[in-house]
Amino acid sequence: MQRVEVTRPVVVQHSAGLPGANGPLTAVQRVLASHLAEEYEFVRMHQSAGNGSLNVPLLREWVRLLRRVRPDLVHVRGLQNEGFHGVLAARLAGCPRILVTVHGTVRDLRGPGRAWRRRLLVRGAEPATLRLASHVGTVCEYAARRDFLRDLGGKFVGVIPNGVPLPEDPREARQRTRAELGLDLDDVVMIAVSRLTWEKGYGVLADALRRLPPSTVRRPRPSTVRRVLLVAGDGPDRAGIAAALAAAGDVEVRLLGNRLDVPDLLAAADLFVFPTLHENLSNALLEAMAYGLPVVASAVGGNVEVLRSGGGRLVPAGDPQALAGALSPLLDDPAERRHMGELARKVVAESYSLDVMLGALDGVYQRILGE
Repeated sequence: MQRVEVTRPVVVQHSAGLPGANGPLTAVQRVLASHLAEEYEFVRMHQSAGNGSLNVPLLREWVRLLRRVRPDLVHVRGLQNEGFHGVLAARLAGCPRILVTVHGTVRDLRGPGRAWRRRLLVRGAEPATLRLASHVGTVCEYAARRDFLRDLGGKFVGVIPNGVPLPEDPREARQRTRAELGLDLDDVVMIAVSRLTWEKGYGVLADALRRLPPSTVRRPRPSTVRRVLLVAGDGPDRAGIAAALAAAGDVEVRLLGNRLDVPDLLAAADLFVFPTLHENLSNALLEAMAYGLPVVASAVGGNVEVLRSGGGRLVPAGDPQALAGALSPLLDDPAERRHMGELARKVVAESYSLDVMLGALDGVYQRILGE
């Protein structure tokens, strides 16, 4: 009997950005390292730097790559200029199936910047990216309900949620990382992980920290427990954010920059704070919850659907008084932090684990390839 060799479908994984500072890139890296690499032949199509305008040399490079590997599916992540280059290259190379997953949109940006460029992306690149795609998915229910995605017709393939691994036992990392940071075991440590832009609500957080009442928790020796805020990430507004957080009342603030050891930092923390002004579905939020951290987050986008089953408290976006009111009791109540953190980990295990994401992604791939 002649043996028939079964070939795996070739799937191109598009991504952009730098490691440690990009949620979609982290998702790609997790997919490549997963069991799906045995079911599909993955090919990377990555760029480190963003596109300021139409990048013809990059398009030519990607078209040559795609014509050489002849993929069964090209998975493009993102709507902005990088995503536009990905789908345009796939169309020029004659690829029949192009999946675009929506992770965000520049129409949500509110801060200072090049307004003309945002208008160009909203009116030009983003709609063109959706038109050029053969299939479109989102990372959360909130994004799927957005007005600009209503006219996709049969292109929409559903929600493929972000997923994160569940750590087994972070206690050893907690003690080691606290020692490295010079933190006492009874210090109460908040952590924020994001790009340093005003869009992430750091101005609101700085105002909220100034409104916190003094700690009521005492150390065994006669002094109050120290409150510390760790900030992991970097970005264009770092200097202004650092200045705002420098006047954060009695909270000690440490800006750590981009870190590749974020899991260890989460293990060392007691509370995750996420005052972002807009969001789809944040990997940083899910990772914090996977480490059993209770969350105080703004009630925007995917934050609402993640926390609707417990694990944190939601506050109105842009409201420093409400943020301070949600933080204060948790900072002084370790039992409530533990209870809420256990719920947070349970939510991730049931709905946002790495296995859940990979299962949803595999299902969408199979559906598209079956067509």
